[in-house]
Amino acid sequence: MMLIELALRGRGGQGVVTAGELIVKALVLEDKYGQSIPFYGGERRGAPVVSFIRLSDKPILLHREVYNPDGVAVFDPSLLQIVNVTEGLKGNGFLLLNTPEAKRAWKNEYIVNATSIAKELGLVIAGWAVVNTAMVGALVRILGQPSLTALEEAVKDQFSGKLGELNVEAVERGYKEVKRVD
Repeated sequence: MMLIELALRGRGGQGVVTAGELIVKALVLEDKYGQSIPFYGGERRGAPVVSFIRLSDKPILLHREVYNPDGVAVFDPSLLQIVNVTEGLKGNGFLLLNTPEAKRAWKNEYIVNATSIAKELGLVIAGWAVVNTAMVGALVRILGQPSLTALEEAVKDQFSGKLGELNVEAVERGYKEVKRVD
């Protein structure tokens, strides 16, 4: 693995920041390196939020926002109407969208219905489907790392009891249900 840079875009309350932290934690469990860099101001529930992550098998010396990500994960497809989510995305990079149907927003596009997964599992807070663990499962499938086992361990460490079990199930479903748009 070389350095992989990602941008996670969503809305406050969807677990965007936690998603980045979970992927990094899982990678560290495999003795690799990662950074999770949340980028937000005084946002509140529903406001656009972005979190950047870097993954590597070597120490990461760069500490700043990601300008040219290898992939972008969009937790809320309505952001496509207000933000250029593919700005800076590398030409061979991928776009992962939380949606039941292809948007054809990028040539290398993946979709997963993380909202449906979260709602079916009862992962809803204040009326908002918390889609982060389903999205993280899909991301790990696309990236091929960290391992699903390490990710599940990171999720169980983050969320205890029944909530942990439900989030592990969301990870597994996101991993299984992500599809490449052809």
